[in-house]
Amino acid sequence: MAKKMISRLSVLAVLIVFLAACSKTSEYTNVIPADASVVASINLKSLASKAGLDNKENEAAKQKVLEALKSGMNAATFQQLEKVMKNPSESGIDVESPFYAFSSSSFPYSTVVGKVNNEDNLHTSLDVMAKEQICQPVSEADGYSFTTMKGSLLAFNNSTVMIVTVNGTSQIEKAKEGITALMKQSADNSVVKSGAFQKMEKQKSDVNFFASMTAIPATYRSQASMGLPTEVKPEDITIVGGLNFEKGKIALKTENYTENEAVKALLKKQKESFEKVNGTFVKYFPASTLMFINAGVKGEGLYNLLSENKDFRNTISIAKADEMKELFSSFNGDISAGLINVTMNSAPTFMLYADVKNGNALEALYKNKQSLGLKRGEDILELGKDEYVYKTKGMNIFFGIKDKQMYATNDELLYKNVGKAADKSIKEAPYASEMKGKTVFFAINTDAILELPIVKMAAGFGGQEVKTYLELANKISFLSISTEGEICEMDLCLKDKDVNALKQIVDFAKQFAGM
Repeated sequence: MAKKMISRLSVLAVLIVFLAACSKTSEYTNVIPADASVVASINLKSLASKAGLDNKENEAAKQKVLEALKSGMNAATFQQLEKVMKNPSESGIDVESPFYAFSSSSFPYSTVVGKVNNEDNLHTSLDVMAKEQICQPVSEADGYSFTTMKGSLLAFNNSTVMIVTVNGTSQIEKAKEGITALMKQSADNSVVKSGAFQKMEKQKSDVNFFASMTAIPATYRSQASMGLPTEVKPEDITIVGGLNFEKGKIALKTENYTENEAVKALLKKQKESFEKVNGTFVKYFPASTLMFINAGVKGEGLYNLLSENKDFRNTISIAKADEMKELFSSFNGDISAGLINVTMNSAPTFMLYADVKNGNALEALYKNKQSLGLKRGEDILELGKDEYVYKTKGMNIFFGIKDKQMYATNDELLYKNVGKAADKSIKEAPYASEMKGKTVFFAINTDAILELPIVKMAAGFGGQEVKTYLELANKISFLSISTEGEICEMDLCLKDKDVNALKQIVDFAKQFAGM
């Protein structure tokens, strides 16, 4: 008796598992095609919170909107609208799960994919919209329901909603054929199995994404492949990144992803061509420097990397190869360059410093100036030991070596003060601390740019539109781009460090719109 009971329970357990498996809704990301070249995952809940759209002030605004709409709607329509506005998930769409946008050659329409948490609620919401003539009545297709509205096709089943941008009736019918296939697609046939997608999903940013080089049109893709080793194709490289809104900062982080061993080897060589910056020359640049770049370079490694570039090899003759190798190998350490000033009367002023082993390369450059193809009015003159000037009709560029530090500038005053620390240097700039640990660091100093006389003059004659742009720019402290290891980061840093950057943007937009 006991054995029969155990046997029946075992059969029942298997049946329950089977029925559960059969009734389980498919994962909504399965509809994204396997050949998607660009995919973005958008966390609306996080964005709404950071924008301040879920605070008491906005709750009051929503209530005002509801009161204004109440008199123009029938009771059923208003009741559904009220439910959705108070709790967006009542729409039938799970707004707490990420939304996905993708681009694909097999499904060539701008598409957003979301998760359905209640198919009946979604049907009800769309019925209400149809009564208000916002969309067409819901119709049934092969395995899903759909409606159309203002150039968009909305299709859904019990797990997935797709919003597809279409143009004209002919595209609607074609898109519906594609949707039928995508709605039935399994994980094995979708982008879900992609290594790049899986890496993207592990990130915790407000907007995560990956973008393959296949997204670039073929003409430009062939240009991007110029100089790459033969075994490396642009489409073998995918950028995986995340955009995050933080207090006082918008941060975009990216890194390269590939499954091609040749690309992995190339990326490794790129990484080995750079080292962490020491900040050797920071003291020579004024804090008011408009743009500044600092890189830690291993010259020999950089030359070896470039020597694999077919175009580079074709440009450098065999006779000049040793000279070029010596030139590159002489660089070992920091290279720093800055745009110091911009005026209407002369060329922009720049300054450059670099750690070098010796001055042999510059001496060889001067001795072989006849082979450089200098044009009429151009010349290189020797001013002293390891001191030179490249003269042109428009400007002079002074360059040389001092204490194993190479320099170059087009400003004679800066040339005469080479090696002297600035009274107030970049060490006191708002981005100074951000350089630590980076291999390459680039910054645009918004504060300094806005203080330029040429910018202030433009503001005086620009009218209201220019004034608005300048008000927005005045909220920015600096923009920086940096690399550390395999990570590349772009940060837009605002002056207000205490309020989330997205809320600052929303508040400015409200102010601009008079809200």
